[in-house]
Amino acid sequence: MLSPMDSFPCNGCSLCCSKLDRVPELAFYDRGDGICIHLRDQQCSIYDDRPKLCRVDEMYETFFKKHYDRTTFYIENLKVCRSMQEEAGLPESQYVQIPKP
Repeated sequence: MLSPMDSFPCNGCSLCCSKLDRVPELAFYDRGDGICIHLRDQQCSIYDDRPKLCRVDEMYETFFKKHYDRTTFYIENLKVCRSMQEEAGLPESQYVQIPKP
């Protein structure tokens, strides 16, 4: 189980950077096909300066802390990650792991 001190367990699949058309708040970064203009070789080229919406930990602290505990918030985000990974046809070995609450 995740402890409150852990950060979001991203596995770096970059699918969230390839589905910007699903997030209207990130339309400015969409190169026109849903892929972020800053995605290079499956890596974020502005990682240290990426938008707050791309920072799961900061989004939790800023907007969701009063609604969810950190573990629940992470698990809900991981479910979205897993759904995108399944939809993209990634092999199960590359899926994010969703801990039991």
